[in-house]
Amino acid sequence: MDDRGYLAQALFDRLRSQGVAFRVLGDSRGFPEHAAAEIEMAVPRDALGAMPRLLARFCQDFDLQLAQLARPELRAWSCVVSWSDDVGRPRFLGARILSDYYRGARRLLRAEELLAPGPEALFAYVLLEGVELQYLDEEWLTHLWHENPRAAIERMRRYWPRTADIRLVARAARDGDWSAVRSHLPRLRRGLHRAVLPRPDAAAARLALLARRALHPARAAVAFTGREDGLRGAVLGEVARDLAPLGLALFEDAPGEARRADLRVVFDAPGTLARELDDVVALSRGQGLPAMVAEADRAILRWLACRVERRFPDAVVGENPRAARLLQFACRNDLPLLKGLLCLVMNCAIACRIRSPILMPYPYGIVIERGAVIGSRVTVMQQASLLGAPVIEDNVCIGPGARVIGEVRIGRGATVGANAVVTRDVPSHCTVVGANRILGRAGGPAVVPERLEDAEIVVNT
Repeated sequence: MDDRGYLAQALFDRLRSQGVAFRVLGDSRGFPEHAAAEIEMAVPRDALGAMPRLLARFCQDFDLQLAQLARPELRAWSCVVSWSDDVGRPRFLGARILSDYYRGARRLLRAEELLAPGPEALFAYVLLEGVELQYLDEEWLTHLWHENPRAAIERMRRYWPRTADIRLVARAARDGDWSAVRSHLPRLRRGLHRAVLPRPDAAAARLALLARRALHPARAAVAFTGREDGLRGAVLGEVARDLAPLGLALFEDAPGEARRADLRVVFDAPGTLARELDDVVALSRGQGLPAMVAEADRAILRWLACRVERRFPDAVVGENPRAARLLQFACRNDLPLLKGLLCLVMNCAIACRIRSPILMPYPYGIVIERGAVIGSRVTVMQQASLLGAPVIEDNVCIGPGARVIGEVRIGRGATVGANAVVTRDVPSHCTVVGANRILGRAGGPAVVPERLEDAEIVVNT
């Protein structure tokens, strides 16, 4: 079992420890080598809303990046988590978690049916999903059919009243030869849509979901720009191969062609450009091809993780009070009047760029000077000060009244205690109390711990 198998098992263990009933829907007997392995599972209806927060905490605890989080259908969440393997290449694990099984505004299976024991609902889910996608998992369908053929036939009557359609699928499942079904998939989908009508109560929710998807598309467009030569194309090709499971739109900027891009990878740009703009990655040709590809991979994944945090701040970062949300919105979008008013009222002074949401449970008396670099899922308590361009990595907690002074680095997962003073680097997963008194490592994720020891420090900015 590789890293993806261990992480999938760790996710199942996390659900069990949280008391969440679930059932794996897809064939989890193996993971493809060059794709984001897809875990499909059903959970109770009342547990679905807590899944984004559970997934975010899982990624935080196991040192993963939540590269994608979206709602593909009603009553469903999908995500892709990423990490680096032993030689620094990105790896991915995808998950789709649903309660009721919807396609559009049609509810095809209820959560209670998917969670109930027995193979017939699972057979129906795999078959319906295959008909909708026009692609069948034939081996898995045949296996499920032979567990209880009679129950599977009864289940199919709900979706295809015509006896000929049921016989077509039954014959294919019995013999393990799905060639005839493959040729009739469009007809089966039309029959399914006639038998199961859209639900009126789901139509409005479906429209709202489509509107949100149009405003915040899951697919990101990344442009590679700069001096046109073979190196730019080579970097793009390697990055496209490494990040293929994410489904990004990668392209080279052509002279005179204006294409929309969410993120730009710029060759030989000044380093200050990337620090000043949220949607720019600066690469230097002097690094060589492997180093440039690795830097581009890391930067794109960091940007994707920050995008998830901005879209779902309460789930991924934590629930901020309204004052903290307004303050960070004004800082991120450079709104001087609103920022000045809020800083005056809350006695704050925030001059640095805020690219990922910061958890500020009590946003009063906080001072962050220009030049400070703040990672993802950072907590800053009241009266804390970050002075003199420190680097705060991911998952750091800075306690009330703490002072971090100078060009120091606070490692990921570290805790700066209340009223502590820090003027030196702090290793990851350590705690600082008093004046530079660093306590030992506070443990770490249990999955693939050796990877954490060798992992390169990365700040999500």
